[in-house]
Amino acid sequence: MRFKRCEYGHYYDPSKYESCPHCFARSAGVEAEYTVAKTPIDEQIMKAYDLDFDDAAPIEAPSRRRGARAEEPSAPARPVMDEEESVTVARMEQKTGINPPVGWLVQIAGPNKGQAYAIHTERNTIGRSSSMDICLKGDVGISRDTNGVLSYNPRNRAFHLVPGEGKAIIYLNDQELFGPQELHPYDRIEISDTALLFLPLCGDRFSWEEI
Repeated sequence: MRFKRCEYGHYYDPSKYESCPHCFARSAGVEAEYTVAKTPIDEQIMKAYDLDFDDAAPIEAPSRRRGARAEEPSAPARPVMDEEESVTVARMEQKTGINPPVGWLVQIAGPNKGQAYAIHTERNTIGRSSSMDICLKGDVGISRDTNGVLSYNPRNRAFHLVPGEGKAIIYLNDQELFGPQELHPYDRIEISDTALLFLPLCGDRFSWEEI
């Protein structure tokens, strides 16, 4: 996969986006997850992205004539996605534009002890990559992509934890997780050196569907 770098130093996948999605997010008033410098730390940037430095295809910033007044960059075009690439949106978010939390995972041990991670309706992927719904950064023993999945079913108001395809073993209350298991308040989840406490919001006493 060859990545491109926009004139402001952001890397993106040109096969999915016509223009830089980071610039689009900023123009729309959405803060980007991170800011990437233009130069001279490209190698550090690639490590942060977990990309092969040789696979990046930087594009040069537009040249300026001496004495010419710098022009304000125009807002980049909205990334075009086909139906297969579009993000699946929960029903409530489709109706209201808001995807509220149905519970949380609170990290009680590991590199980011004290961090809280929101759980949303339906499937929540767990891993070290920033593309995961629950991103557990800093613990290299956790697989980047889908080390596990935590789901919430609004029909029966039940939470389940499912092991993913990652290498790291998931432990639920000190027992190795081999298949889907229902979660209960204050269950302890461990992956590598990271330990998480499960705190539900929705259940028998509350549900967003009732509001």
